[in-house]
Amino acid sequence: MDTWGWAAVAGSVLALAGIAAWRLRRGTGAAASRSAPSVVAAMHPPPSAEADGNRDRAADAAAAPAPPSGRELTRDLLASAVESSLRDGIAPSADEAARAAIATACAHLLSRPQFLARHLPRRPQLLPRLMRAFNDPEVGLDQIVQIVSEDPALSANLLRIANSAYYRVQESVVENLPRAAALLGLDGMRQVLLDALLQPVLSVGVGPLRRLPEVIWEHTRLTADIAADLARTRQDADAALVAQMAALLHGLGMLVVVQLLRENPQLTPDAMAVAQILEEQAAPVAHRIAQSWELPPRIEAALEAQRGERMPTDPVGCALRSGRMLAALAMHCHAGRWTPEQGLALLQAWADQRGLQDDLGSIWRRLHAQD
Repeated sequence: MDTWGWAAVAGSVLALAGIAAWRLRRGTGAAASRSAPSVVAAMHPPPSAEADGNRDRAADAAAAPAPPSGRELTRDLLASAVESSLRDGIAPSADEAARAAIATACAHLLSRPQFLARHLPRRPQLLPRLMRAFNDPEVGLDQIVQIVSEDPALSANLLRIANSAYYRVQESVVENLPRAAALLGLDGMRQVLLDALLQPVLSVGVGPLRRLPEVIWEHTRLTADIAADLARTRQDADAALVAQMAALLHGLGMLVVVQLLRENPQLTPDAMAVAQILEEQAAPVAHRIAQSWELPPRIEAALEAQRGERMPTDPVGCALRSGRMLAALAMHCHAGRWTPEQGLALLQAWADQRGLQDDLGSIWRRLHAQD
């Protein structure tokens, strides 16, 4: 993973194009290896567990268990993708103090110039021009096609994705860029192009972390789609692009952390330690990538807002946090942890607790429309 294949994406990664996005036609391949308690059932106790009718409703609500946070769901998803040697007790489990010390060591290693020089991805050459084109209402599809045609590898990648199971709407093969642009439309072209441009070559590797990159990038792509949809408003035409870019960069940051853990196996005592490190360090690394690529400050701000448990107040940062929650919850449901109905109940409880006004339920129903 010393060299990032920005122009040519491995065939195994391209197969993910038909997996994520709105329909989630296939399972995630990251099925949880352990059964989970029914959080939904805990949130809705049976009538026998309720006190008499004189009990104050406010006290009832205060006593109800809180729904899992998006970060908790993501950590569980990542932990479930770690191989069994770190899940089933073959390796010793670390306590919270040990995990905190490991996290500190990782943060130090991730800040070393030597590591960043080897593993921080370089900015794709066409990215600035494409972002300017997508931000310019005067630029049409034909001009975007012209930009893409300057990179043969990117052009071929776009055509492969346009012919994937998710995007293809006709039996005949789409053989040229103008036809692909007509098929996808402007929003579809933005989504596919940025995804194709930023996808690294995901090395499968060996060992207990070998499946993590695929799971991370599937979650990343789905998050980018959802976050862009949540951020899109008539008053802020750039918000969808910013949210999508921030989500993709967050995934790239997490993949850089995976490489660090692969190179330092002593930092991975158990699956939850791995998941916790990935969740805590992804945003800071992604922020470094955004800075090195000289991306707009709004993208940096959205990534910075992902640190900690507090819900971001910035609309784009909030869309990214919500997108990561929905994506993780959807992948858990497809792994069989919860039904879509239970997932929707968890999602609504999570949104109500945070006072979110976005119509997350409609997005959830779209995600499962084809189930």
